[in-house]
Amino acid sequence: MNKKSLLQKIFFTVFGFFAILICFLLPKKRKKLIWGPMPLISNKYWSLAMKEIEWDSETLMTTYYPINERGDFDIYFEDFLPKWFGPTIIRRAFGHFFALFYIIRNAKVIHMPFSGGPLGNTPLWRLEAFLLRWAGIKTIILPYGADVYMYSKVLDASFKNALLMNYPIAAREEVFIEKHVKYWNKMADFILINGFAIDGIGRWDIPIPSIICIDINEWKEKEKYSNFDGENGFVEILHTPNHRGLKGTEFLINAVNELKKEGLKINLVLLEKVPNKEIESVMQKVDILAEQFIGTGYALSAIEGMASGLSVMSNLENENYTRVFRRYSFLDECPILSTTPENIKENLRILITNPSLRKKLGEAGRKYVEKYHSYKMAQYMFGNIYKKILHCKDIDFMNLFHPLKSEYNKSIPEINHPLIKNKIL
Repeated sequence: MNKKSLLQKIFFTVFGFFAILICFLLPKKRKKLIWGPMPLISNKYWSLAMKEIEWDSETLMTTYYPINERGDFDIYFEDFLPKWFGPTIIRRAFGHFFALFYIIRNAKVIHMPFSGGPLGNTPLWRLEAFLLRWAGIKTIILPYGADVYMYSKVLDASFKNALLMNYPIAAREEVFIEKHVKYWNKMADFILINGFAIDGIGRWDIPIPSIICIDINEWKEKEKYSNFDGENGFVEILHTPNHRGLKGTEFLINAVNELKKEGLKINLVLLEKVPNKEIESVMQKVDILAEQFIGTGYALSAIEGMASGLSVMSNLENENYTRVFRRYSFLDECPILSTTPENIKENLRILITNPSLRKKLGEAGRKYVEKYHSYKMAQYMFGNIYKKILHCKDIDFMNLFHPLKSEYNKSIPEINHPLIKNKIL
């Protein structure tokens, strides 16, 4: 560590201690649910879902990504300091401590990733859980991926290879990531999992293939399904990779080119780093969403595609990850066609040439999102979590979405579709 870095660390440590001391002397009104600080759009949806049932809920972020808008989130770290204080980067640096003040004064529950809250990337990160617990604030961990993946513990070698292709720096930060995961594994009041990102996690409190919810009123179902089958007209395939290697984009492009050579009429629509509003519009016009083919699972794009009534392709092959969610959660109701680089060409051919199958899967996908990825589902899940951590209610979370035991699953008709374990048999 050079002299400049050491001085910065000492300064922030000393400043942080005094700031935290002052914070605990200020008046408090702890009523809020706070979500952050990573600017993932899911935080917006979760917060809005809880606001809808009259929780005092808001998002508190470090920044926002270009594909989103500043107005997607409520408060930013830099907002706690006036613009004359200095450049944005300086206001964000000091904003970590002011964000902590705000949380300690106002929060009832804070939702954050394994990388932590405002102190997560500061020298004082080990104090965060103790300060929040001292203030009586409950902590819920919502991982997003980069905060939890320790590459040496990823079971799927192909997925590890894709991570190394697109996020090589994270491999060098494994010790830092592991320390944070172990810390919050011990200290958090509740831990959810980011779908299939379970490698290296010591605990989860609900087995669930995805905790993501969206505003189903914002994402409209297609009004008209195409009857084109690749011979009587073009079939449109949408792919929205943030990083091509991680999604397996090259395998999709190759399969499409080979099917074109066979004479099928196909149009591949590639959208990268495009605002959500534009993607929402395009989803109303295309026929198939090709999501991801390397790592196991489905993400936000697949959920938005299903909500739009599209037939969706994603990798749900690896039973090391999927079986637990079939046995103890709702994955078998999911109408995504499981697709890998090895069967992508055949699955594309099936969907392209069978418009009635595309429609059945698209309609089932919309119902699946309404049941398991809507505000209603988020309200049920988080509402029960708050009953547990705030009021000590005895709730069987490990069976909350069990296909044979869940009250929620049984309260809404089962999603019927023509796939068996996400395959066409």
